Amino acid sequence: MTQTEATWMGYTFTELHQIAGRSAVHCPWGAGYPVPDRFEFAWAGIVDYLAGCENPPERFEVYKAGMKAIGRAADRELREHGLTTRGGDGLRPMARFEIFWAPRAAPGADTAVVDRLAVRQIWPMLRPLHQMVFLALAATGDYAQAAQAVGYPYSTFSSLVSQARAAFLTLWHEGETPSRIWAVDKHGTTDITDRARHVLAARRRKTRSRRQPGTGTRQERNSSQR
Repeated sequence: MTQTEATWMGYTFTELHQIAGRSAVHCPWGAGYPVPDRFEFAWAGIVDYLAGCENPPERFEVYKAGMKAIGRAADRELREHGLTTRGGDGLRPMARFEIFWAPRAAPGADTAVVDRLAVRQIWPMLRPLHQMVFLALAATGDYAQAAQAVGYPYSTFSSLVSQARAAFLTLWHEGETPSRIWAVDKHGTTDITDRARHVLAARRRKTRSRRQPGTGTRQERNSSQR
């Protein structure tokens, strides 16, 4: 009595092994892999393909599923090395692969130590007023709030911060020409309308303080004469 071999989707496992073997030998992709590895890729691809079929597929479709599995494995290998075959012009580097994976030079370990030591040495040499504005700004993180905390008008406080930074840079460079303050200064999270209101109010106070008796506007002089 001859024992009948089990079938799956109309194919015996012997036939499926033969199809996987043909895929491994004749597949135009994955030449960098040895034949046993290509066979394993093809076999796994065929099993996955048949598992998703509702009806027995054509033999050529099973064969093509094995070759596609080898091609996917080859593509993964190429991507891991920053290469691609897309575009039909052979192997070429993937866009921005080196930028993403290239090792970045880390800052020297001594940089943070030097900065901390310099700050500790410079801090006692700053004027108390400059120390105060730095501390207020560090505590609040916002120019308007810091100015309110120390009781200075917004424009005056901003000017003091600029002076304090210039003084700090002068001490930092130890007699050399200090670098200019090139970074864009963020004045905090306070609403821009509120900050503008502080600046305009300060300007109006400054304008009024500069006026001498008898130099007011025409409307003010007419009112004073009535």
